[in-house]
Amino acid sequence: MAIDLQRSTRVRPVVNVTPLVDVVLVLLIVFMVVAPLLERELGIRLPSTRVGARPPDAAQVVLALDDGGVLRLDGERIALADLPDRLAPLLAARTAPVVFFQAADDVRYGDAVRVLDAARGAGAREIATVLASPPARAPR
Repeated sequence: MAIDLQRSTRVRPVVNVTPLVDVVLVLLIVFMVVAPLLERELGIRLPSTRVGARPPDAAQVVLALDDGGVLRLDGERIALADLPDRLAPLLAARTAPVVFFQAADDVRYGDAVRVLDAARGAGAREIATVLASPPARAPR
């Protein structure tokens, strides 16, 4: 602190900001030098893009529920009551019983849950969703 002695009868303290500015400038320079050294690189592995559609794997089990409420197991139309009997032998031979589930946009939530429950009851331990909507009518 400094003392102001200019023509006043009282002694008033005055803050000397020069050392404060010096310290702040030194800290600013230190942070500007150190900041690029602290940047860390985060490596990302993105999947390669493919132009053509991949043919379906024969080992995959795909359940599709279209907007008309028609249930298909690997493209073949089945009733919901027959799903556990048809799906259980397919999943029994697999080490990782994964079922891919595909539903149209207009399918009611309750219908989709009933199909997923039946698949779980047939032995599916993992259910993966397929984002593309199934065709409304499969060609025969």
